[in-house]
Amino acid sequence: MKIRTVRYFSREAVRGIFRNKLMSLAAVGTITMALLIFGGLYLVTSNLQYWGQRARNQLEVRAFLTKNAPDRQVMEERLSSIPGVKSVKFISKEEGARILGEMFGQTDLFSHGENPLPDSFNIYPVRGADVEAIAVKIERISGVEEVVYGRNFVRFLNLFVRLIWIVGLILISLTVFAVLYIVINTIQLTVYARRNEIEIMKLVGATDSFVRWPFLLEGIYLGITGALVSILLLFQGYTILYGKAKSFARILPVLSSFEVTMDLIVFLLIMGIFFGALGSILSVRRYLKV
Repeated sequence: MKIRTVRYFSREAVRGIFRNKLMSLAAVGTITMALLIFGGLYLVTSNLQYWGQRARNQLEVRAFLTKNAPDRQVMEERLSSIPGVKSVKFISKEEGARILGEMFGQTDLFSHGENPLPDSFNIYPVRGADVEAIAVKIERISGVEEVVYGRNFVRFLNLFVRLIWIVGLILISLTVFAVLYIVINTIQLTVYARRNEIEIMKLVGATDSFVRWPFLLEGIYLGITGALVSILLLFQGYTILYGKAKSFARILPVLSSFEVTMDLIVFLLIMGIFFGALGSILSVRRYLKV
């Protein structure tokens, strides 16, 4: 396609938008509302996944050693060699007694008797590692008596993260069909108002693609406009909410507006172009057969 032709189609698309200001405004408003729904779902889903992933990354595995376990250096090498392990920390039974005493508010917890606690290691997995698989491998190491890592909690977190992905995908898919139906009908009203123009162009010999391109670009421009408006509203709203949520960051951490901005912009722009372009193509197709 020649550059001159592209310029003509673009110019016609812009003229079409301004000639039908009311319908164009309705289409932009519909796309904006649709993308606000998508953006809201995206932000909620992203934060829920962030909470689940953050909880998983803070998990650690505790391995208690037998009395006849190999020396500290050998055990440390064995544990560190397990795939997915970031670091290990040795906790002597004396250190364990001190930590336990601090938890119960007592000093010299076993000062009047033998310390029954075993030596242990804290194992810290790398980000995103399968904690349960690491724990199983640790249990097989000679010298390890017991492994504690919150089995049920880990399984719950894995299930929670998967569930968020599935629920988010289902909600977004259902919203796509519902919103696309509304957008198509809105754009169809815009095309319907110009059906005579399309019929005249066809009667004088214009090809289907020649008629379709200005409407396609018009839909894309409307989609981009709706996306930009929704991005501005969502960004401002999320920034305000993030500022209020910072005081609860330790209890309920949330993604900062900077962390979600680029992905959100790309996501909404793509969806805006998709809604506008597909809405225009489907709407104008019925009037091309004259």
